[in-house]
Amino acid sequence: MSASQIDAKEEFLSKLYDDYHYKIPKFQRPFSWTEEHFVDLIDDLTDAYDVGRDAHGTLLDETGELKKQTLDAYEPYFLGSIILNDGSDSGERSDIIDGQQRLTSLAILIAVLRDLVNDEPRANSLGGLIYEESDPIKGKSETVRLEIRERDRDFFDKHILTRGATEDAPDPSTGDSEPKQNILQAIQTFREELAEWQDEEYGDLGDFATYLTLRVVMVRISTNSLSSAFRLFNVTNARGMPLNNADLLKSENLSHIDDDDKREEYQRKWEDMEEEVGNEGLERFIGFMRHIIVKEKSQKSVYDEFKDRVFPEDNTFRGERFVDYLETVFDVHRHRIYNAELDAASYAEEVYYHNLVSLMRDFYPSDEWMVALIQFDAKFDDDSTLLSFVEQLERRLTVDWLTGSSNTGRYSRVYSLLREIEEASTPEDVLNLPMLNEKIVEESEAFENALDLSNFYRKGNYQWPKYILMRINGERFDNRNSKVEYGNNVTIEHILPQTPNNDYWLIRFDDEHWRDTWTDRMGNLVPLDGRKNYKVSNKPFTAKYEEYFKKKSDFPLVNELEEYDEWTPENLRERHERLKQEAKEIWLS
Repeated sequence: MSASQIDAKEEFLSKLYDDYHYKIPKFQRPFSWTEEHFVDLIDDLTDAYDVGRDAHGTLLDETGELKKQTLDAYEPYFLGSIILNDGSDSGERSDIIDGQQRLTSLAILIAVLRDLVNDEPRANSLGGLIYEESDPIKGKSETVRLEIRERDRDFFDKHILTRGATEDAPDPSTGDSEPKQNILQAIQTFREELAEWQDEEYGDLGDFATYLTLRVVMVRISTNSLSSAFRLFNVTNARGMPLNNADLLKSENLSHIDDDDKREEYQRKWEDMEEEVGNEGLERFIGFMRHIIVKEKSQKSVYDEFKDRVFPEDNTFRGERFVDYLETVFDVHRHRIYNAELDAASYAEEVYYHNLVSLMRDFYPSDEWMVALIQFDAKFDDDSTLLSFVEQLERRLTVDWLTGSSNTGRYSRVYSLLREIEEASTPEDVLNLPMLNEKIVEESEAFENALDLSNFYRKGNYQWPKYILMRINGERFDNRNSKVEYGNNVTIEHILPQTPNNDYWLIRFDDEHWRDTWTDRMGNLVPLDGRKNYKVSNKPFTAKYEEYFKKKSDFPLVNELEEYDEWTPENLRERHERLKQEAKEIWLS
């Protein structure tokens, strides 16, 4: 091809896999299709084949020979396009810029069919589409049609390219990485779906394999340079949305690293991060980057904001600097938020930081606080002030949340804080900001009113009670000595049942209006570790505590109920006032 020439041509799978050799470039993300994708793919293919078979009959006659007129009558099935780089920088193989998930999945499907068909010549033919052994007589060397990522290559050779390997494939859970688990899941899904199709539709695997190779078509788009292929990739996918912002920005930034060794180095950086948190997790961190850099509400997609705003304002940020910045965000999040680690002057401060951040990570309803923490730590890297910053930040945002600020409003607060952090010379400049201190006092009445709401249990889409109660619980816990991980299995239960039908409750709480006013208030709620048990929710208080609450939790807020002999309106009101006072001491003092 001449310079900047693009070639596009429809090709059936038999030609795509027989006439071309592919490799997945190092900058591509790992094989990430999951069971849902595999089910959709095989169902679509078998459904399309069934339509042709029902209308025109099978493709093979009784002797196994192809009926060419019948083949021509079958409607081709279009499976999208692939974008390849055939330039000199791709070597002897075509680099797959877009389409690796489909090509890899189809290669696995071909291997599964190879091992299932009861026809040796047909099995050999299918196997040859993905792998050919060397043949000294014909002067042919060993040929692997699709060369996947190096770190998964031996695994792919063993479980896909080897004849008969898909018959005894391990369980997907045994894979030691996400791509390997996905490869094994593809084998399992294709085998199960094909077996079900055979039973229900009397499907013939040899006939279906013929349809797959001779009537399934893709558009092969080839260009002669990596930069041209990336432009095609971005134009093709930025609107179609099968790819997310992380995919598009990965191609955008790696394509601007000209040195091959550097590009490989930064591809490894990206791939290592992606391997740890997955593609969607990495997209989240890119979103954090956008908040930190732009510092205002999103107007476009994350990809478009970087492409149209961030990169034009600073073209040097595209490429290595982008990946380095992403790695900083990634590392700070892992260290300070996921692991919740602090190297403080005392172990008590380290424990308190760990427990507070873990609780925020697991129960706070949004992640704007993470953006502020990451920016503060990335700029100052000061363990001696980070705990104070997190305490003040959590206090500020929780008061905002309970006094009616929306998620957008809290992000606006964080954007203002990010600008202040950027301008600050020292951590103390940030800690002394009015927005983190005296302005909270002005909202104390609204905050207290929020704690008193009769529908407290349902507020914030049921997130208020979980966060507030677990935060109070954390303050009561002796967390100066023990680090705590809560997880996501905490539920909120009522002491006085929402719909009492036991005499114990109906006698003590005989005023229906009072029940309606107090049942969902904070003083009647407890956090439990695990699912609710509705069978015991109406039992008398003592039995409910011994058989249910005590067994489901070791939280201080639950253990205190042991002090009560019964549950009465007076006890409920007293506990409510006490919890409200503790909340005020945490957030308003």
